[in-house]
Amino acid sequence: METIITEIANNFIKNILETFKERGSFTEIEPKMLSECKKCAVKLFKKYIEGVDAQIACDKVARKEAGITIERRNDERKIQTSVGEVCFSRTYYKKASGGYEYLTDTVLGIDRRERVSEGLSLSLANAAKEMSYQKASKHIIDGIISRQTVMHNVRRSEAVVSPEQERRNVSELHIDADEAHVTILGGKKSEVPLISVYEGIEKHGKRNSCKNIFHISEYGKSPDEIWEQVLTEIEEKYDLTDAKIYLHGDGANWIKVGLEWIPGAIFVLDKYHKNKAIKAITAGLDREDRQEFDKEIRWSLENEEIEFFNDLIFCIADNQPHREKQIYSNAKYLKNFLKGISICKTDPRANNGGCTEPHVSHVLSARLSSRPMAWSKKTLQKLAPVLASGKISFEEKQPLEAMPVPLRNAAASASKAFRRGCAGLPHPDSIGNLPLVSGKVVSIQKVLSHFC
Repeated sequence: METIITEIANNFIKNILETFKERGSFTEIEPKMLSECKKCAVKLFKKYIEGVDAQIACDKVARKEAGITIERRNDERKIQTSVGEVCFSRTYYKKASGGYEYLTDTVLGIDRRERVSEGLSLSLANAAKEMSYQKASKHIIDGIISRQTVMHNVRRSEAVVSPEQERRNVSELHIDADEAHVTILGGKKSEVPLISVYEGIEKHGKRNSCKNIFHISEYGKSPDEIWEQVLTEIEEKYDLTDAKIYLHGDGANWIKVGLEWIPGAIFVLDKYHKNKAIKAITAGLDREDRQEFDKEIRWSLENEEIEFFNDLIFCIADNQPHREKQIYSNAKYLKNFLKGISICKTDPRANNGGCTEPHVSHVLSARLSSRPMAWSKKTLQKLAPVLASGKISFEEKQPLEAMPVPLRNAAASASKAFRRGCAGLPHPDSIGNLPLVSGKVVSIQKVLSHFC
């Protein structure tokens, strides 16, 4: 096998030198170089897998101890990886305990029905967070993988849980709650909730950002289940003994449930929805009157002057009877959350948060509802937490340590043999002594020979 590996290395160097000799632009050389690297990696990957298989087959003592015998050899298998399709042969074994198994597949963590490697699957699922399934396949592996395969990888994904850390004391904590509106298969509308937790807003030059923010999104769960999860994650990160907690939102029923779960939380009406309601009330007025009424309405709400507020609403509605229903509806909405508006004046720290719409737009809507598309409930249950977390993983496979001792020993022997260069691969230190190419020596070869 060492001869084969040497041949692969020589062919790779030869092809790279041929690419250099073309003297093309960087844009022309780059894809050719990448293609050659991938081809070489595929060939080496194939030899590595078959070397592991050979090592397991040779370890007769370990196999006998485990009650494993060879059933047949050289069964072919293909698997698509990030560097290309790898085709390899391996041995089929019969187990004394019953059944059959490809031990090489088991050692390498390749599932029986797996046609796409774990690394490629993870890349596809990560890309699907930002773009369509088809574009994800095109971007990662030139469209070789079908959209359905990308979707399956998304559906088996899990959001990465933040590592445990020491609980911190904070003086204030802000929670933004809102939802993205999406279309479900069949044309029905649905909502995907998003809850963002952070320690207030801090300035970075001319820009503002939320301090130490993290997001939580779940689809298909009840409000109590969602808020219980939020409380659990908050208590894992913070000591809430001296913290003042502000819950920002539009006042929807599912958001009100959060006030029952988060101890001492104070509701703050999100500024976006407050401004939207005020503008809906004054929309029919001319510019000067609209500005004046807008100012007076805000003052009456901030100071809880409800009688003055009612007089303002009556005056506007009396002058615009055709908009009476819309005016009174938005006025009722503002009065229902009067305390959630006035607190911004009595407690200045309540103004240090409230970014619900930007969070939803950035975290969920950009993928779920920015373009015409319909989602299955099953996909949303997996994709929503992943979008909120920003990190993705798959369910952990059986670790090598959990395998039978004889098989574990055989795998370790195979790995050690490759490191020593005893399984057919040349030792890494000997790679520099490989001849580059035969024939005429060009200047670039001299340079490469020097570094080798």
